[in-house]
Amino acid sequence: MNLKTVTDDLTLPPTGENMDIEERLQQVASVINQIDDPKVPRNIRRQAKEACDNWLLNKGKKLDVRIAMAQSKLEELYEDPNIPPEFGTLILTINTELERILTAVL
Repeated sequence: MNLKTVTDDLTLPPTGENMDIEERLQQVASVINQIDDPKVPRNIRRQAKEACDNWLLNKGKKLDVRIAMAQSKLEELYEDPNIPPEFGTLILTINTELERILTAVL
């Protein structure tokens, strides 16, 4: 995994441009799925997938709640002492992008 490539994937156009919020969330979800790496403990991979599936991409819930809960779940993963440092950095990058999206939504 190349962290530079991952962070480049998260370089999204500003809110007013052609990418809508759902597309931006899909792109963030694809980056979250990159945590599915053998170097990452299984419980962290599972929790990242659950944060993505149960919150971020769950259209049955309000958009702001989806984003905020996904951020919260990812923050819990970041605080796990077993997460490899490069994936901790990835989670911080993801949370920064989710914060930008949440600001655009509100």
